[in-house]
Amino acid sequence: MGRKKNIVTAVIAILCVICGCDSIDCSLYNSVSYTTVFYANGKAVTINDTLTITACGTDSVLLNKKAGAGSVKLPMSFWNAEDTLVFTVCNKDYIMHDTVWIAKQNTPHYESPDCPTNMFHEIIGVRCTHTFIDSISILQPSVNYAETQNLSIHLISGE
Repeated sequence: MGRKKNIVTAVIAILCVICGCDSIDCSLYNSVSYTTVFYANGKAVTINDTLTITACGTDSVLLNKKAGAGSVKLPMSFWNAEDTLVFTVCNKDYIMHDTVWIAKQNTPHYESPDCPTNMFHEIIGVRCTHTFIDSISILQPSVNYAETQNLSIHLISGE
């Protein structure tokens, strides 16, 4: 009877250890991206024309032919000190391109030895070619897991 009691106790102890172990909580579903909201005349607006955003120097299309965009959520490059994006707005009458440069500092974000390193960013400057974008404001320079508005793109009046 003593041996049976020891086996039951050992099984319960093993189950307790297994149930007590935490699974690895890597941030597989947390993405590091920034949010941009579009404004015209000081008010949030939607771009009714088709908006496409590509990363310059790559074959990456970050946003493909979206109509009615009031905001966009975009990833940042891991190691580049500056991201170059081409915003293209078009409809049946015209096509316009604006290039946007986002200067940033990249900081590796370490969570545990079992998880991959993510990259957090600090936006330090933004400029554009001013074709249909009047100006860009940095509202929240920290780009991390927090889903917050980082940039405001102010469109030229009448766009």
